[in-house]
Formats: sequence, C-alpha cells, structure tokens
Amino acid sequence: MSFLKFNPCVFVIDDEYEILVVTQKNGIISVDVDGVDYYEDNSGVLSSEKNYARIRIPQNALDQTKKYYVTYKEAINRKGYFSEIGERQIEEFEFKPLTKTENINIYHIGDVHYGYDFAKLTAQYFGDDTDLFIFNGDIGEVETVDNYYETIEFVAQVTGGKIPAIFTRGNHDARGKLAERYTDFFPSNGKNTYYKFSIGCLKGLVLDCGEDKKDDHYDKKYPMPWVYNGVNNFSAFRRRELKWLQNTNFNEDGKITFAISHICPVMTTKKHGTCFDIERECYAEWSRELERLGVKFMVTAHEHHCWIADKNYEFNTQQHSYPVIVGSKLYRERYVKREGEQHSRVVVDNFYGAAITVNPGKITVKFTDQNGEFFEGKVYELDI
Repeated sequence: MSFLKFNPCVFVIDDEYEILVVTQKNGIISVDVDGVDYYEDNSGVLSSEKNYARIRIPQNALDQTKKYYVTYKEAINRKGYFSEIGERQIEEFEFKPLTKTENINIYHIGDVHYGYDFAKLTAQYFGDDTDLFIFNGDIGEVETVDNYYETIEFVAQVTGGKIPAIFTRGNHDARGKLAERYTDFFPSNGKNTYYKFSIGCLKGLVLDCGEDKKDDHYDKKYPMPWVYNGVNNFSAFRRRELKWLQNTNFNEDGKITFAISHICPVMTTKKHGTCFDIERECYAEWSRELERLGVKFMVTAHEHHCWIADKNYEFNTQQHSYPVIVGSKLYRERYVKREGEQHSRVVVDNFYGAAITVNPGKITVKFTDQNGEFFEGKVYELDI
C-alpha cells in the first residue's frame, strides 16, 4: 500500500513549482530532485505532525530532470530527544515541463462544484498533449478537511502528478467552516491568494476577487444564502491586492502575459446594478494596472457559461483592451445536500471547460464538454 493518499500536485507559483503532497499518516515529507531534498521548512524545523506538505522547487531543477521522488518517514513519536521516526519510503514521478514556444495547449476548468466525474472527463480534451492545466475556482465549499481532500484528489487524478497546474480560489472556495485553511493546501504567498507566475514562455497574474457580493450584503427576497454575518472582509482584501498590483512589474523577456481570475474584475456580472455589480472604483484601478502590465488575455469562470468578452462587450463594467475568456458552463444544474453537510452540491448533466491553444500573437479557444464536442460548434481565433 502506498504511503501517499493521492498523487502529488505540481502547482506553478512565481517562478517556482509548489508540490502538494498528502500522505496516509503524519510524517516527514520531502521531494528529491536530482539528489537534492526539498522540505517544508519551519525555520529549521521539519513538519512531521501533519499528513500534508507544500514544498517549493526551483523550476529549472525539475525542468531539467523531468523526474522527482516523493520521500516519506512516518512520525511514530516525535519527542524532544530520540524521536521515533519510520524508515524512508520513496515513490517516483515523471514530470512534463513546458518547453514549447508555440501550439501550447492549456485546459481551463472551473465551477466544478463537486461535479468531479464530468469534470475529469472534460479536462482530458488534449490528452497527452496537455501542457498546462488551470483550475479556476469554485471547486467546492469546505466544511471539513475531507472536502479539501476531495478537491486535491480531483486535481491529482487530472494531472497525474506529471502536468503542471495553476490553481486559483473561487468565491465558493471562500465559504464554509474551514475556508480559512485554504492556504494550508493551495498556492499562496503567505496568506495572499494572488500571485505572479511564470512557466516556459508564459507569465502572468493570478487574481482573487474574493466573494461576488459586498461583505454586508443581505437580500430581502433570498435572505438565507447571502448572509455573511461578519465573517468576511473582502473589501480590504481587494484594496491590499490593488497595492500589490501597483507594486508589481514584469521584465521585458518576450513571454506572453495573461491573467487568471475566477470572477472577472472587468465584468463582474451580466446584470448591471444587481448585488453582483460591486467595487467598480477598486476594479477600475485593477484594470488600469492590468493594462500597464501588458496583459494579452484573461481567463475567468464563475458565470457558469461560455463566451468571449471583447473590449466592446455590452456587459463590461471596466474598460479593457484584451479578450476575456469566460470558460466553464454547467448544464441542467440541480442542487443536493449530503447528510451532515450544510452546503448543497451541484449535480450536472453536462459540463464545459475551455481548451486554449497559445501561439505568438494568437490564441485558439474551443469550449469543450466531456465528449469533446464544442459549445455551439464554435472555434474562436483571437489576436493577442
């Protein structure tokens, strides 16, 4: 029996990889790349009293070896002296670095809402030719650690521990009793769930809008789902993110720059003036910074639909010069509640993601379902 609970997940953050490892039992976890052991380091102390680790690896090291080893030693009894630690166990994983400069195949999937079976099939559109996955939020709400494990298992099964992925937080991922533990498991810089990324000839920004309504929102017609009761402070969070954007710069290195955000900050809703049409002043400043940083396109989810929003799109709430790919559609949604859980899970009969092929100056976008069929039969060729 493997000491691993799931395959590892190799996430992209900044110019590094962050490998998430979850084991069956608590222990000391490391990742060996070309004979160098990388650990989750707590100022010289190695983590042992938990069964997961987020371990940063230099991209160039893993790109060169195309292979890594997950190593584990069970923490039988950690003590001040003479701790009882199990024997070292090792599992090997192949890795596929992004080395192409054209025909780069990215598969984008969001709004899974626990619909893992359909989503796993949909995400395999490019098959072995997939170069990068984007998991763009609303994978599920989190009442328990097992809810996190379900999401991690889904990502691990899709990527196989081999294909790099970018993972973002959605507004539903910010809901639930254990939502505050998101950064225990998924990429962040400290507690910040927004960050830069660079991989191969691509680079960009992961943005996080937080919730889709004001912190103090209360809907008289539908009161129960929208009462946050003082558990959020996303308004201040968005302002901190703005300061980060204002202090962010990119080198002139010829890489293609794009942005990823679960909620689209330049088009927060298709219904102007509703409870979802928020933070226009703040998002206007975001938009100016994205233009300054040279964003060529943006990939979003949240709307449970598929379309391209260009600079003249009628529902834009902010000006933008680049195309926005809204790429996750759920068909015939039904909501069911499992025993012991407060939130409802979405049950769908069909699911679409976005298959994006990047070339210098152009991207091709196809919205595909679990059968590989195109939404409305359309293929989009976009200049960037």
